[in-house]
Amino acid sequence: MGALVFAFMGSVGLASAAGTATLVSGTVIPHEPPMDGIVRLELQVRNDTASAWTAGDPIHLIWKRTDGKAAAEDTRQLGRPVAPGASLPLTLVTLAPTAVGDFSLTTELETHGTRLAVGEPTAFHLAGFLFKGRGNGHGLGMSQWGARGRAAAGQDYRKILAAYYTGTRVENRDTTGTVRIALTDQSIDLARPWPRLFGPLPFVAGPLTVDGLPQLQVAAGWSLGFDASASGQAEAFTLAADGSRGTPVVIAHPLTIHTTSAAGIRTNIMQIMGGDFRTGAEQRRYAGSLQIIPKGGATILPVNVLPMEDYLKGVVPAEMPPYWGVEALKAQAIAGRTFAIRKVGQGGDFDLRASESDQAYSGLTDQRAESNAAVDATRGQVLTYQGELITAFYMASDGGHTESSEFRFVGWDHGPQLRSHLGYLTGIADPLDRGPSWQVGPFTASGAATILRDNGNDIGDRLLGIEVLQKDSSGRLVGVRVRGSSKTVEVSGPTLRAWFGLPDTLVDIVGSG
Repeated sequence: MGALVFAFMGSVGLASAAGTATLVSGTVIPHEPPMDGIVRLELQVRNDTASAWTAGDPIHLIWKRTDGKAAAEDTRQLGRPVAPGASLPLTLVTLAPTAVGDFSLTTELETHGTRLAVGEPTAFHLAGFLFKGRGNGHGLGMSQWGARGRAAAGQDYRKILAAYYTGTRVENRDTTGTVRIALTDQSIDLARPWPRLFGPLPFVAGPLTVDGLPQLQVAAGWSLGFDASASGQAEAFTLAADGSRGTPVVIAHPLTIHTTSAAGIRTNIMQIMGGDFRTGAEQRRYAGSLQIIPKGGATILPVNVLPMEDYLKGVVPAEMPPYWGVEALKAQAIAGRTFAIRKVGQGGDFDLRASESDQAYSGLTDQRAESNAAVDATRGQVLTYQGELITAFYMASDGGHTESSEFRFVGWDHGPQLRSHLGYLTGIADPLDRGPSWQVGPFTASGAATILRDNGNDIGDRLLGIEVLQKDSSGRLVGVRVRGSSKTVEVSGPTLRAWFGLPDTLVDIVGSG
């Protein structure tokens, strides 16, 4: 970032005309901020008036358009008194307007009923891209924020589900079987350094037993540790309280771990911590058993095996806060159960992942009485359409309108690549979804081009514009044209969302390069 030097209203060290707030020195960083970007001013101002300035005197930062009209204004207090002839260092921060074009930034001190200009106005050309939107997710099926709003409005879980899954029925299925949950999206390479935040090693806390390996039985206070051997193989070993290791065992076949602890299996092997950095949050507890599956070399995959209904008691509180209403929690339990049952038995080492790649799952750690009661009250209940289990998509917020199924994860190739229509996933207006709006950016034109380049699309050194080619009936982006300084490409709305990390494709694009 460069620094822009202000024009002086007086020479440093020399008396200037009476009645001025003299800018002795000053810089503005950055020289070329994006729209809605942060601008920082470092000023040294001298009081060349006959009266003292007070700590409560306001400083005004005024953004003006080329026609002289104010576009935005920030005001804050001077902070401390300044006697005549004395100087004061000022650090001021402001946001540039959310618009592109030419602007000027003026600094004024208001004292004793008069506004005094501090230096000359600084000119800026604002460019860049800003994404302002609503919704959070793919827009398909049940909105969790909407379920909350509907529960608060007096709807029961059956009405909530009927609104989002058109023409479905709530039926009962046998859910006495088990489900296999991969605790990480990808296999863990034990040869790589273990994240320090999680502890020195991946472990499972005792007391525990390992099927067929009595030498790996661990008492309370000890752990079962995992590491890569010198020859690059995954191995397990007992880990004493003082950190000493027992004789290692190469993990050539899946290890099945059980515990006798009422608190469940405690381990630091998991996908995420949910932003909770308190002591103990680097571990989670799980019901059932834990399988450690070797995946070649020093890689392993942790899989929690447990009854379906117990699994759901770890899903509902991970997906929905317990204070969102009992009927919303019941709707979440049924949607989660339906989604999970369709995944069971499709082959491979696991049925579902413990993250938003399938459904969030935190085991025993976050369980609450309210969410457990919702699971128990709806035990075995699932959603069907024309006699078959549905794919019960759901998301955090639909932004006021759900997506219709033909636009699910839509592609673009000189036009939309639509999918088959699923009768139970028809877009609806959803005024009871009051999820928060969001903003992503701003991105500079060059920064946006770098993002595209990192995603395999070199459009040149600057992104010049994003043109909306099509939206669907919910208002979501279907296709856009991305114009760079050397190349133009057309992509789908979901692709643009992935590139810039947008919560949803229900978005307005502001700006240009």
